[in-house]
Amino acid sequence: MPLQHRRGADLLDFEAGHPHTPPSIAISTRKCQTVMNPLPGDLFARRLRQERERLGISQAELARRMAALLGTNVDSTAITRIEQQTRAVRLDEAVTAAEALGVPLITLVSDNYARENEAEIQNQLAELALTEQEWERLRQKIHRITQTIQQLSAEREAFRSHALDVNPETVGDYELDPETQAALDARKRDVRNKPAGEAAGSGA
Repeated sequence: MPLQHRRGADLLDFEAGHPHTPPSIAISTRKCQTVMNPLPGDLFARRLRQERERLGISQAELARRMAALLGTNVDSTAITRIEQQTRAVRLDEAVTAAEALGVPLITLVSDNYARENEAEIQNQLAELALTEQEWERLRQKIHRITQTIQQLSAEREAFRSHALDVNPETVGDYELDPETQAALDARKRDVRNKPAGEAAGSGA
C-alpha cells in the first residue's frame, strides 16, 4: 500500500480503536477520555478520598463506620482498593460511605454539585415565578366570574321580587333549575367559609 494511503489507514485504525492501534496510544487515549469525561466511578473514588481526608479520618475508621451502618464487616483494604480504583464500589457501599462521611451521595459522584445545585435552585425559582403569575391570573379570573355570578343572581332576585308584586303567577319563571340552584348555594357556602383575606380577594 502506498505510504500516504497507509498513513490514512493507520489514522482510521486509531480513531476507530482498531486492534492494530498501538497499545500505548490506546491506553493514552482512554486516559485522556477519562480526564475529559470522568466516569461516576472515577469521581466517586476521588471524592471519597477527598471527603475522608477533609474529615481527617483514616480508611480504617471509615470502614468501621460503614460496618456499623451496614451491620456487617467492612475491611479497610476495601476502602483502599475503592480509592485506588482497583475495586468497584457497590451501591449499598456508596450510600453507606456517604452516610458515614455525613455528606449527600450526590457530592461523591459530582465535581460540580454546588453549581448544579445552584442552577436547579434558579430553575425552580424561575418556575415558581411563572406559576405565581399564572396563579394570579387565575385568581383574578375567579374574582371576575364570581362578581358576574353575584350580579346575575342579584338581577334574577330583583326580577323575581318584581314578579311577585306585579304577576305572582310568573314567579315560577324565575326559579333556577334545582341543580343550578344547588351549585350556586354550594358556591355561596364556600365563599362564606373562606378566611377573611381570601373572601376579600375573591370579591365575595
